[in-house]
Amino acid sequence: MSELKLVRLSSGEEIVGQVTRTETTTTITNGWNLVATGEGRMGFIPFMQYTKAADGVEVSNDFVMFVVDPVEELVDQIRTLETGIVTPDTKLITG
Repeated sequence: MSELKLVRLSSGEEIVGQVTRTETTTTITNGWNLVATGEGRMGFIPFMQYTKAADGVEVSNDFVMFVVDPVEELVDQIRTLETGIVTPDTKLITG
């Protein structure tokens, strides 16, 4: 799987997915919308879930505010959604 990026659109939507950019367009594949669920929590819904957007959606760069690397915790949550595999916490317990 390719590296995940977070894309902020001028509409305010934040989408995490595989991103390919050209001079004029940004293509988002396997995208997930970040949705505020209250009290500092985030949820995820498939980007344009009623379409075949998982195959890729091309957006004009005029509507892309920025593209950044998401934090590892967000990447782990997306990977769990994509694969159904839950990875254990990697923090060590010391006594």
